Amino acid sequence: MSSAKWTPPGATEVQTDSFLEFDLMAILRIMRKRAGVIIGITVVLTALIVLAITQMRPLYTAQTLVLVDSQKSNVVDMEAVVSGIPANDAALDSEVEVIKSRNLIERVVDNENLIDDPEFNSALREPSALRWLNPRYLLGRLFSLLSPSDQTDAVEQSASQEEMTQRSVVDSVLSDLEVARRGLTYTIEINFTSENRYKAAKIANAIANAYIVDQLDAKFNATKQANEWLAGRLDDLRRQVTDSERAVELYRSRHGLEESKGMTVTEQQLSELNAQLILARTNLVEARAKYNRARQLRREGKGVETVGDVVQSGTISALRQKQAELTREEANLSAKYGPRHPAIVNIEAQQKDIQSQIAAEAGRIIESLRNDVSVASTRVRALESNLKEIKGETGTNNEALIQLRELERKATANRQVYEAFLKRFKETSEQEDIQTPDTRVISKAVVPGGPSFPKTSLFVMLGFALSLMTGVGAAFLLEHLDNGIQTSGDLERLLALPNLASIPLTPKERGPDGKVLSPQDYLVMKPLSSYSEAFRSLRSALQFSNVDNPPKVVLFTSALPNEGKTTSAVSFARAAASAGLKVVLLDCDLRHPSVAEALKISRPEQGLVELLASRLDFKEVVIEDEKTGMEVIPVAKGTANPPDIFGSSQMKLLFERLREAYNLVVVDSPPVMPVSDARVLSQIVDETVFVARWNETPRDALQNAVKQLRDFGAPLAGTVLSMVDTAKQAKYGYGDGGYYYSRYSKYYVN
Repeated sequence: MSSAKWTPPGATEVQTDSFLEFDLMAILRIMRKRAGVIIGITVVLTALIVLAITQMRPLYTAQTLVLVDSQKSNVVDMEAVVSGIPANDAALDSEVEVIKSRNLIERVVDNENLIDDPEFNSALREPSALRWLNPRYLLGRLFSLLSPSDQTDAVEQSASQEEMTQRSVVDSVLSDLEVARRGLTYTIEINFTSENRYKAAKIANAIANAYIVDQLDAKFNATKQANEWLAGRLDDLRRQVTDSERAVELYRSRHGLEESKGMTVTEQQLSELNAQLILARTNLVEARAKYNRARQLRREGKGVETVGDVVQSGTISALRQKQAELTREEANLSAKYGPRHPAIVNIEAQQKDIQSQIAAEAGRIIESLRNDVSVASTRVRALESNLKEIKGETGTNNEALIQLRELERKATANRQVYEAFLKRFKETSEQEDIQTPDTRVISKAVVPGGPSFPKTSLFVMLGFALSLMTGVGAAFLLEHLDNGIQTSGDLERLLALPNLASIPLTPKERGPDGKVLSPQDYLVMKPLSSYSEAFRSLRSALQFSNVDNPPKVVLFTSALPNEGKTTSAVSFARAAASAGLKVVLLDCDLRHPSVAEALKISRPEQGLVELLASRLDFKEVVIEDEKTGMEVIPVAKGTANPPDIFGSSQMKLLFERLREAYNLVVVDSPPVMPVSDARVLSQIVDETVFVARWNETPRDALQNAVKQLRDFGAPLAGTVLSMVDTAKQAKYGYGDGGYYYSRYSKYYVN
């Protein structure tokens, strides 16, 4: 058969369909196999961690909660001077940085006198015995010894030392302080950690109080500075207002621009004259219209009684009334007397006289109207003349008035600025005594009930987990470094050869002579044992490797010495002989022969080398195994050139004769790696069985040995995994035959 192209059964299925399951089982096997390492490392590391935790100094953390009040109200409007904290993320994060600032912590250090606390001032602690190993300490001591010092230097060094101590204490406090915003709220957490639980609460509250005081101080200083600046600015503005108003009055007086009711005298005169001129012109038009109407009525011969002034005349009204009385009297007399009656004539004469008086009075009224027109015209001309004169004066003062308005605007602007600053100064003065902080403490720090570090239970659990992980990692590392073969499947995948049998270790039983039985003797004493069954399985596998032409000459070899090759060859030959076959066992390890020793046969005088050299009949060197009837051709003496002997025609002729005389020829050869004897012998045998020791033979040695055999064209039937500890296989969970040994062990008799 072509062994070089053989693929392990189920290999493809394992690599594809059951890949995940295979990996999980492999992990479980490794952990079961290396359980001692895992448990040991886990226990030791966990114990060390617990010991380290017990030696740690406990730390206590206290927490103070500060609320940033986004709805702060001001008694007066002071946003421009000391506005509150805006409610946004940047502002809140800035407040967190303020709490962690060195200036604030320096205030806490001074208030709480932390510079005298050994917890924060390392100079007050007991000096460490290992301080001489600190390079900084050594350099400092060396510098102090080499540097010349006088009184001035001593003072400077003292001040510098105090500053360095202050800085060191502040750094120490900052390292124990943790400030953070709580989620998306306006609450800020102030956490402080100390070796003393009471001190942790005290300092946490002190930091919160210092923060609030710092806010008040900042607002007070801002208000004070604003007041001082405003006071100085008010003095300047007051002088500016006084100067600007004085300039306006001087300019007004110099240019005769005195005002009354917001207007200059010239402007008031001009306004009054305009009003009088308009009224005079109106009167003139009215008088002229009356006069012209009266003249028109007189020219037309019509009565002027309809003229308004005539109608309104008291004299004419009295005459008209008297005329009406005479008319009534005339009517009464006419009814009694004739027209020529003296009484009637007298009445008519009186009527004519009254009519003449009315006409005369109307004439006088018309002449009065003419005089009114003349007076009104004269008044209009006088007012126009005065107005023209005043307009001339106004034109002359226009430029002065423009400059006056400019001075007035400047004075007004200065006055407004002064009044605004005066108002703000009053507001800041009132606010100075009523400042309130933008934050308040909503939860004071209380004395913590237990340490925040170390968290014993958590640290122990983490330590146990890390120890377990370390143990598992070490187990996998050891497994990775383990270069041995664990299962027949591993051997098949490594060499691409079928594993014909897995040979278990034999129990340490004693024979009749009281000595521990060797495996080949155990096979004879326990024919129904698992060890014996393994070789029967091997023989069946070899027979079925080529059903038409079963192999008769079988070579046993291995990669390295002490792999169980000779034991396997002797046990295989004895098992076949016990089954009734005629078997001969050849010891072809001419350099280190061990077949005779394995069978407890005394070293003969003639052996294989002598048989080939002297052309003896092989029956002369054959020794019969008393326990099974198997025949053995041992090695009596070695030779310097075994490959030449194995490659000789005599060796081939011997094998032909053995094939004819025996049912099975078993050949024990040297290992493949040290010498080339096995490679030469593989050319004249039917099949080669490659023996690998369980959990011992290195994988690279197996691969190299099989490669050398394949390069020589050796007929490789398959592999045998020898000295398998089935108990460990079952314990480690390997999926080999030994894993199920407890289930089918009743079929064996050990």
